[in-house]
Amino acid sequence: MRTIPLTGHVLPWLSVLALILLFSCWWSPALALGDSLAVEPVKPEAAALYNLGAMQGARGNWQGARCSYGAAARIQPDLILARSSQALAAMELGELAVAEETFRRLIRRHPLFADARAGLTALLWRRGRQGEAESHWAASVGLDERYADAQWLLTMRQWPPGPVQDLRQFLASGTS
Repeated sequence: MRTIPLTGHVLPWLSVLALILLFSCWWSPALALGDSLAVEPVKPEAAALYNLGAMQGARGNWQGARCSYGAAARIQPDLILARSSQALAAMELGELAVAEETFRRLIRRHPLFADARAGLTALLWRRGRQGEAESHWAASVGLDERYADAQWLLTMRQWPPGPVQDLRQFLASGTS
C-alpha cells in the first residue's frame, strides 16, 4: 500500500477542519440568536458545515458559504438559520429571485423568524419595493431589535456586506 504525505494544500485544510469540528462542539447556530424556533438540538455535522459557511463568508467566498449553509440545512432541515444564511449568500451573489423565494418560504413556515424578515426587507428595498419592505421591517424589528444594528449584523450574525448595506440604506431613508 502506498501512502501520500499530508503536506502542501491538504495539511492546512485538515487544520481548518479540526478547528471547525472543535468549534462546533460548543457553538450552535441556534444559540447565536437565542433561537427558540429549533425543534431539536443542532447536529454536530450541521453545526460544522454552518461554521464552515461562516468562515467562507468571512473570507469573501460567498459561493462556498452558500453551498456549506445548504449542506447544513440538508443534514438538519429544521436548522432555519442555515437556510436564511444560504439566502443571504445568494443575495450577496446577486441571485435575488432565489433569495426572495427562500426568505418567503421561511416566513410562511416560521412567521416569527426575524432573520428571514430582515433579509427580505433588505432584498425588497434593493428591488425598490419600499412598502412591502416597511411591512416586513416592522415585523422583524418587533421580534428582534438587534437587526437595526449594522455592526451586530456584520460581526455577530455574520451577514454579507451587500444585504447589510441595503438594510442600512433602508433605515437611513427614514421610512422605517
